[in-house]
Amino acid sequence: MFATLATQRLALGVLIALAIGSAAFGQTSTAEPASSSGAAQAASTSTTSTAGSSGTDVSSAANPVVTGGLPLPTTSAGATYVGAEACAQCHYDKFISYMNQPHSQSKDPRTPASRFGCESCHGPASNHVKGGGGRGVGKLMTFSKEPTAQRNAVCLQCHTRGNQALWHGSTHDQRKLACMDCHAIHGGNNKLLAQPSQQQLCTKCHQQIRQALMKPSHHPLREEKMQCTNCHNPHGTQTQRLIAANSINDKCYECHAEKRGPFLWEHPPVRENCLNCHDPHGSAHEPLLIVKKPLLCQRCHSNQFHPSTLYARTPAQAAAGTPVYSMQPQLLYRGCTNCHVQIHGSNHPSGKFWHR
Repeated sequence: MFATLATQRLALGVLIALAIGSAAFGQTSTAEPASSSGAAQAASTSTTSTAGSSGTDVSSAANPVVTGGLPLPTTSAGATYVGAEACAQCHYDKFISYMNQPHSQSKDPRTPASRFGCESCHGPASNHVKGGGGRGVGKLMTFSKEPTAQRNAVCLQCHTRGNQALWHGSTHDQRKLACMDCHAIHGGNNKLLAQPSQQQLCTKCHQQIRQALMKPSHHPLREEKMQCTNCHNPHGTQTQRLIAANSINDKCYECHAEKRGPFLWEHPPVRENCLNCHDPHGSAHEPLLIVKKPLLCQRCHSNQFHPSTLYARTPAQAAAGTPVYSMQPQLLYRGCTNCHVQIHGSNHPSGKFWHR
């Protein structure tokens, strides 16, 4: 009985092996014509490419060549590429700045230097050279008077991934900002910024943030221990306020990991949003609080529980002009966190009120 069963299993194994072998043979014979067809197509493509490269007109506005999967900028019809050396004859300062930046790394297939150098961004310059140079001659891309969308399109030919992937539809895109508003391609600053530091660049527009950074309690941006891009991605995110994380709290937890939790006793406004209590750019109240304690806590916690006194001016005191500094000492010398020390949450079994 066992011998018969073993014989049956052996026969079944042989049949399966024969079936697999015949299927593999059929795939091999079928793949051969496709391989021959691919070789013929590759040879045809190579012939076409050789013919194009042997001619003088490499690209024109009507039919731009695609090199390395990247479309080339187009200018006036019939223009051809003359090389970066021709540009250096007149624009030597720009050429030197170009050679001292990542765009000039010819071994990297993603850079302009691996294609046509200066003309990868400005377009074929033969008409510009034949016309003797000058502004507007040859209709080169100057990145000054062209529409914002047209200028950005040149940069977005290459910068389409990573931090720049969500540029389209982002806040700065909707505000019609051009790449050159923040970047100086021929400048010498880090990341080719138009200003020496990110803080100087961003606060040119965000004046209210600059004011906040000057307050006593602030993140160390002024001291250059942080940068704006530590929290924000100016090229676009899926989160509000261009936060470079899934939420505001997730971004804060990257540094303040002890506040993440989970906690046995959660504090709801903390879990909801850190900005309910803090101003991350700067505040006159420690630590980055939007309102002085205990007034901050009393925005949510009314005076019907402990303490029974609402630490604020009464209407009569406000009408009389009584300053808060002459009122209850709690406004000057006390805060709720003197007792509720674990205000962000507690894991203590008796920490229901965040005392421990």
